[in-house]
Amino acid sequence: MSPARAIVLGLAAALLVSASAAAQTFPSKPIRMVNPFPAGGPLDVLGRPLAERLSASLGVPVIVENKPGAAGNVGAAEVAKAAPDGHTVLLTLSTIIASNPHLYARAGFDALKDFAPVTLLATYDSVLIVHASVPAASLRELVAYAKANPGRLNYASAGKASPGHIAGELFNRRAGVQLTHVPYKGNAPAVQSVVAGETQVMFTPTTGALPHIRAGRLKALAVYLTDRTEELPGVASIGAQGVEGFDAKTQPSWYGLLAPAGTPKHVVARLYAETEKALKDEKVLAAYKAARIFVTGAGPEEFSQVLKDSHAAWGRIIAETGIKGE
Repeated sequence: MSPARAIVLGLAAALLVSASAAAQTFPSKPIRMVNPFPAGGPLDVLGRPLAERLSASLGVPVIVENKPGAAGNVGAAEVAKAAPDGHTVLLTLSTIIASNPHLYARAGFDALKDFAPVTLLATYDSVLIVHASVPAASLRELVAYAKANPGRLNYASAGKASPGHIAGELFNRRAGVQLTHVPYKGNAPAVQSVVAGETQVMFTPTTGALPHIRAGRLKALAVYLTDRTEELPGVASIGAQGVEGFDAKTQPSWYGLLAPAGTPKHVVARLYAETEKALKDEKVLAAYKAARIFVTGAGPEEFSQVLKDSHAAWGRIIAETGIKGE
């Protein structure tokens, strides 16, 4: 063997040993938990208590970093391209992985190939809200009013091709109405637009709307995605009020944690184990209960199947609505 070849092989071996050692000592530096949406939305409500608990158990800072843009694609693409060492993870909701690939020809990542599933954190429910001035006390009354006043009601969403936009267009088709879409930059400003009366209707995760409903600033006409109505007694589901297609099977809705593809299995296992512990923490559970976030904590294998099933389900919904991302 030539001296040059021996040097090259020696350097390669040293690099492998170094990489292996770094992986075995995970975590060795702060962990970035990328939230691909603006601050103040449902993912922040989910992520910040979780990050605080993980920081304590992992012994390094776990920092929630908001990287909004293109309906979540900017942050997701950044994590997909990050070093697969467990120090950069994606805090995501179902639509980024399940619907964005059907909406955007160039999302910047392959949803089913570029990520390593860590854990299905939780599911959530959503609610159809209206401004207090809308003359409707039920979904049926809203549909009747919208049909009698076509184009008069506007519905807000977190942006073009967002879950709220998709839900609104599906509702238009299934209920036979003409609500006009008004996109905002994020869920929080969209909810606020309904509170202020700039728009009149919104399909949104219950998390951000519940305080306004309790205060009487918004009316809840229907829940969807789950039938859990403990916090909204007497509010029936969209399906129970005659409009089909708004349930967990047709619109799978969850929060999850993903690492870049190629992240070592033992690093994924460590992240999952610590996250599972965090999801049992009383402080974390209290924050989630208040926000109507329902802990799941499923592991990587189960989560992998959920990703595939959700991808197929959202593809069917998007094909029906005809929505395309910009």
